[in-house]
Amino acid sequence: MPVETRPPADWTSGYVDVAEGVRLHYDRSGGDGPPLVVAHGVFDDGRCRLPLARDLADDYDVIVYDARGHGHSDAPDSGYDADTRAADLIALLEGFGVADPIYFGHSMGGDTVLAAAALDPDRPRAVVAVDPACLLGHNRENRGEERFSSDEEVEAIRERILWWQDHTKAELLEADDELAGHVAAGDEELASLLVDARLRVSPNITGVFEAGWVDPEGTFPEIEAPTFVLRADVDEEARERDREAVDLIPDGRLRHVDDAGHCVFRDRRDLATGELRSFLDEV
Repeated sequence: MPVETRPPADWTSGYVDVAEGVRLHYDRSGGDGPPLVVAHGVFDDGRCRLPLARDLADDYDVIVYDARGHGHSDAPDSGYDADTRAADLIALLEGFGVADPIYFGHSMGGDTVLAAAALDPDRPRAVVAVDPACLLGHNRENRGEERFSSDEEVEAIRERILWWQDHTKAELLEADDELAGHVAAGDEELASLLVDARLRVSPNITGVFEAGWVDPEGTFPEIEAPTFVLRADVDEEARERDREAVDLIPDGRLRHVDDAGHCVFRDRRDLATGELRSFLDEV
């Protein structure tokens, strides 16, 4: 049976206006710890990061939010490029009156927090980017092409989203191989969180793929905050490319996590959480 997963009862939830006609939904742990804002991946939403957020809530004021087009946030026709996603994040924090936050982002969210740290370099106290999309080798701009995805690829993504939303939660937990795999492995909570996100994501988020990711050469040198990049296990050629990119960040450091795929915190949760805490204890 599908699991209903919500934030702890003492957390707060609500909306912040970040642009004309655009509200972002958030869940927040509160407390006296430093603020830590979590940006999710492209098909996820803020609540997909609840397992990690709960682990950190004793020490940090954790804010998980839904990017535009995701979860309970508004889904306008446009504004899915990295600069706008970064501006949304900054406007969210301004709405809270949060100063000196820690940025944490995975995949698309990693791309977002790196862009936000470059756009407003005085704001974050630290940045953590987990397998950020801009380092995945998918940015065709870096290969002299204009677009991240072809029209055919974008349409395939749109059709995938519409297929998800043509099914019930229970049907997806059986029909989607990834979700069914999590259920079979005994992680029904994660499967439930992921399927909820897929049922809510807007087809408009294909704009993320059309716009592409940040350009490390143009973005990374502008980041002033201490920055930690946690990357999946990749071959030595890719590791060298990663090292060259992260070296562009004035206070950047890189850690490849052996035996971890793109979802580093799912594949090697204890190790990745330990690396995260070690970094945050230093900043």
